[in-house]
Amino acid sequence: MADTVLNTTVFDGAKKLITHYNVVSDNSGGTTKIVDVSGLAKNNGKSCQTVRLNKVSCNVSVTAPVDALRMEWDNSGTNIVFQTLNGEMEYDYSSFGGLKNTEASGYSGDVNIVLPACTAGDSGTVVCEWIKVYE
Repeated sequence: MADTVLNTTVFDGAKKLITHYNVVSDNSGGTTKIVDVSGLAKNNGKSCQTVRLNKVSCNVSVTAPVDALRMEWDNSGTNIVFQTLNGEMEYDYSSFGGLKNTEASGYSGDVNIVLPACTAGDSGTVVCEWIKVYE
């Protein structure tokens, strides 16, 4: 069996993207691509290259803190963890333009969310507002 995952793009505009992710674990854990920049709407013919995390709201219930959800910048080498989520919380990075992708060598612009192997019934809901970046 596998975790039950709902991953939805709520809004994909010229400058803003809103995603909704929900998971209920069967204790297998897993990785889900929550932002695939190649599939996003274009702006004046330009493709989105990466996103910045502007705001995130979550409700994560895991048995052990080590099982917290991890948000990662996708990379062909090693993905880069930039946000850990556990409990009920909100983060607002809009005052400085959002959390920027490190753009380390091998970055794709995509964003993954990881639920490590955890306890059956652990769950999480994450709603993100992203700023789309074009080159």
